[in-house]
Amino acid sequence: MRNQSIVKLLGLFAFVLVLNTAQAQSVDEVIDKHVAAMGGDKYSSIKGLKMEATAQIMGMDLPSTTTIVQGRGMRSETTVQGSAIVQAIDGETGWMINPMAGQTTAMALPEDQVKMSAGQLDLTGLYNYKAKGHKAELMGEETVEGAPMYVVKVDMANGATATHYISKDTYYILKSVINTEVQGQAVEVKTNFSNFKQVDGVTFPFTTEIESPAMPGVMTMMVNNVQVNPTVDESIFAMPKN
Repeated sequence: MRNQSIVKLLGLFAFVLVLNTAQAQSVDEVIDKHVAAMGGDKYSSIKGLKMEATAQIMGMDLPSTTTIVQGRGMRSETTVQGSAIVQAIDGETGWMINPMAGQTTAMALPEDQVKMSAGQLDLTGLYNYKAKGHKAELMGEETVEGAPMYVVKVDMANGATATHYISKDTYYILKSVINTEVQGQAVEVKTNFSNFKQVDGVTFPFTTEIESPAMPGVMTMMVNNVQVNPTVDESIFAMPKN
């Protein structure tokens, strides 16, 4: 009997081992198909991006321009009631000018806010995710608004956790939930993606809906134009000397 119990335990162990291996393989398979749907190896050639968009929030249309150099810096300018709100990341530091809050000169961003925003410097998403220090796990499948999805949880190198809902039909990410911490407070940002279009062989969502505790209601971002690998003067990321 004892020998039979040992055999059963070994069989169970083998089953669990195979199950875990299959899950590890399946999450990479889902991510590989997602990367292929978004542009595949063309991701490796993305060095920068310039995006012109219009944010719709609280009944207002706010034009914005965002310039990003992969892994280096980001600058976003949004016009609100005739005034330009500027936010920038320069390597491991960041700054902001917000006239709407009476802030007419550049002020440094808190370290944890820079850390949270640093994810925007990665234009390639889940491409080569392991080399970036991220860990991914396939949590299962769900139906979101009638569409079947793979649910992939990613523990990111910056400490944030992202849960991506990947379409089983297109392998596009249609929804993401980011959980992080800012100034000691837990923050959850929900984003829906749609209206996917190709630019220079790379697929981008041209409509994004963002729900965050930092904003009243939902902000809808409508992309008007995307430039891949534009010429960028990186001095635009540097904090102005007041």
